[in-house]
Amino acid sequence: DHYHKMKEDVAMMKTLGIHAYRFSIAWPRILPDGRTKNINQKGIQFYNDLIDELLAHGIEPWVTLYHWDLPLALQFEEDGWLGENIADLFAEYATVCFENFGDRIKDWITINEAWVIAILGYGQGVFAPGRTSNTGPYLAGHNILKAHAKAVDVYRRKFQADQKGKIGITNNCDWREPLTDTAADKAAAERAMEFFLAWFADPIYLGKYPDSMIERLGDRLPQFSDEEMKLIK
Repeated sequence: DHYHKMKEDVAMMKTLGIHAYRFSIAWPRILPDGRTKNINQKGIQFYNDLIDELLAHGIEPWVTLYHWDLPLALQFEEDGWLGENIADLFAEYATVCFENFGDRIKDWITINEAWVIAILGYGQGVFAPGRTSNTGPYLAGHNILKAHAKAVDVYRRKFQADQKGKIGITNNCDWREPLTDTAADKAAAERAMEFFLAWFADPIYLGKYPDSMIERLGDRLPQFSDEEMKLIK
């Protein structure tokens, strides 16, 4: 019940000697229908109170903008992370957060574990929205990368100079070892890592998807425009 016991929780963190607290802002709590025309001021106030309470106790807030809680309206109206408008909508939501909290937040995370959103949500159907597909994950991942890039771009152009913060993405990966010393097994282990971590890291660091994904997925892997790829990199 963090919403009602926030001050008790922060006091407990202080007692434990915690110096930083990473928490997630809920997109639906800020924008109930996912769009900026309807901003929930009670949601803004809660996060303002939380940030102020943390700072008063000497605890540095680290904020994640998206940890898997998509406004339901955007799932129904935009097809969630498969929708062509979702990246722009995310950037607009991020802008609201930068405007309201950026004077005190110095460390921003755009997306938490894009692989989980794409594969578990749109491939295996384990997480919301419960889709099973062999094409959906790659479109979702594609849009997630564009959303990350657009949010970072807004922050760097409009806020970073004044707010002097940092912004990045949280990727996740399970390690893979080859079953044997054969070349085939070594290549399989490397390929598994590329389909897990490099899927989201390579476009940001290298400006392209891993070759193994391009070769094996073919038309199932969407392509970025030159402008989009430049923004992501």
